[in-house]
This record gives sequence, structure tokens and C-alpha cells, in this order.
Amino acid sequence: MPDSADPSPGKVPVPIKHRLVSAVLLTLFCLVSYGTVNAIAEARGVTRCLAAAWELKIPRLNWLVLPYWSVDILLALSPLMAADPDEWRTLLRRLFWAFTAACLIFLIFPFRCAYPRMIPDDWTGPLFALLHATDLPYNQAPSLHVAEAILFAPVYLARISSPGWRTAFIAWLAMGCAATVLTHQHHLADFVTGAAFGALLLKLIPRRDGTNR
Repeated sequence: MPDSADPSPGKVPVPIKHRLVSAVLLTLFCLVSYGTVNAIAEARGVTRCLAAAWELKIPRLNWLVLPYWSVDILLALSPLMAADPDEWRTLLRRLFWAFTAACLIFLIFPFRCAYPRMIPDDWTGPLFALLHATDLPYNQAPSLHVAEAILFAPVYLARISSPGWRTAFIAWLAMGCAATVLTHQHHLADFVTGAAFGALLLKLIPRRDGTNR
């Protein structure tokens, strides 16, 4: 695994202080923008959802709350991993526009998750309790959870040279994305639109050095 502080050859790395500040500011921006729109949807009494009736029979796999939460942690840490200046700026632009555009969509087309919000009585209970306390059942389509995983994944993958560890990381992220549905936080339409949204932003906001990571 290469040194995460090494930028591309010939480039001066982003100072760790700048990366740390950007990580804090990104986290605050995401929490405030996402939380505000979520609260607005609750105040509006939004009830419509994008779920088919059969989707409500999809079982909840409680243990997947771990990879679900890890996506949020990896999002917050991602600016620290981007030492290359172009990689760092591109990551921040992509995530800024992801949250800005998605929150506008949530305001214009609000939806509610139709799954009942129940706290399991097993070891995952505290994790679900924290999740339900900090994330209201709105902000559904596109799933920002899926989109953000697609957007920050290249930064982490650029730090991993081992094929085995790359495969393991991708599999873990895939579980985190699938957990949006399998922990009953989102519906299938949210998952699909979130994946499309993230992939679109990768194309619309490319790196200036011509690479697509």
C-alpha cells in the first residue's frame, strides 16, 4: 500500500492542515445541509414514497448497519486521504455539488421511507437508535449514501495497491450501499438513482490531469 501522503510525481502534497480543515468543513456542510432539508420534509408532513408494495417484504439484515455507518465515516475522512492537489480539489468539488444538488432535489421532490422505524433488540440496537435519532426518514431519492460512496471510492482505491485489499474494500463499500435497502433506510428506486447520480457527477466533474479517479 503506497504512502497516502504521496501526491502524483512532481506535485507538492496538500498540507495536512488544509486536508484536516477541509475534512471538518465538509462534515459540517454535509450535516447541516442534509439535516436542514430532512427537517423541512418532516415539517411539511411528507408521506409519499417511491416504494412498490412488495419492497416492504424485503428482510432487514441488522448487521449491515456496520458497513452502512462506515460509509459516513469514510466520507468524513476522505479529504485526509487526498494528498494530490488535483485529487483533493476534485473530491471536494464533487462532494459539494453532490450534497447541494441532492438537497435541492429533496426540497422539490420530497419522499419518505415507508419502512417502519423499529429498533432491534440485539447488539445492533444502539447503532440503529443513533441512526434513527440523527437521520429522519426523508431525503430518499437519490440516495446520497450510495452517491457519496461512488465519489470518494477513487481516493481510497488510489491508496491501495494490493489487488486483494482493493477487492475487499470494494466489497465492503458495496455492502454499505446495499445496506441502504437492507437496513430499511431506503428503497430500490433511491439506490438506483443514487448510483446513477454518483456516476454522473464523476463524469461531469473530472480531474484536471485527465484521470478519471
